[in-house]
Amino acid sequence: MKHLRHTADEEGEGYFASVSDLMVGILFVFLLMLTVFALNYRQAEQDQLIERSRYERLMTQLEQQKLETERQKAEAGRQREEADRQRREAQVEQQRNQQLRGLLKDALDRLEQDIEQHEQARQSLLASLDQQLRAQGVQVVVDQRSGVLRLSGDLLFATGSAALSTDAQRTVHVLADVLQRTLPCYSEEQPAIDCPSGAVPVLETVLIEGHTDHRPITANGHYRDNDELSTERALAVFAEMRKDQPGLDAIRNPDGLQLVGEAGYGDRRPLSDALGLTDDDLRRNRRIDIRFVLTSRTSDELKRLREHILEAIGKP
Repeated sequence: MKHLRHTADEEGEGYFASVSDLMVGILFVFLLMLTVFALNYRQAEQDQLIERSRYERLMTQLEQQKLETERQKAEAGRQREEADRQRREAQVEQQRNQQLRGLLKDALDRLEQDIEQHEQARQSLLASLDQQLRAQGVQVVVDQRSGVLRLSGDLLFATGSAALSTDAQRTVHVLADVLQRTLPCYSEEQPAIDCPSGAVPVLETVLIEGHTDHRPITANGHYRDNDELSTERALAVFAEMRKDQPGLDAIRNPDGLQLVGEAGYGDRRPLSDALGLTDDDLRRNRRIDIRFVLTSRTSDELKRLREHILEAIGKP
């Protein structure tokens, strides 16, 4: 009996030992699993952080790409707006240039018309004067290119003299009478006489010019040099014209200034086809020229075009 109790006690102790070992084993396994779980959790947490960081970087990149895309769209929009603005400005500038070219062409055409009108009027004036003078026996030479009516100095003055002979005075009287009747049609805006068709106020001035040949003045006590002699001859002709026709002083150019004047050039303006030393060259250079200078005034139409051109280019 004692032996059975002892055996039962030993079995009981063995059982508890087995249960204790089992619990320790289970606890060990639990701890091991907990450790593995903790390690796995930590790894998962790290992986999650890595993925989150990657996700955040990706989102940041996407946001940056979105911002860049929006910036590019905005820039593209600005560029389109700028291109549209430049295109509109180019169209406006093109229209402005076309308008300006049109105005310049009109101004050039008008200027050419004015020049042609002035030249034709002066040619008509010279032809009319030539015809009237020849009809009264006064021989002149007309230079249409220079706008000059030329009288021989030898027919007006003796050698080295500025005194008009009786025949020369008659010639100057005829010239003064013809000029008095004709010049107002080509100088004044509203002349008090009937004018031929095509006569317009184109004259700036009419100069009575004295010219000599190149030979020096002989010492005779009257004139110092050819300049003085040519000037005195021009003055003698001008004075005789004004004496015979005082109305010449009243003729004005389009600017309201006295039209007729005089000048002396000595031997400084020889004729281009009389530059030699022959007697004929010397004779031809001793002369009185009536020079008809065209006005530089422009027509009202050209002035109007000028104002439009200045307006088109933005100048006051």
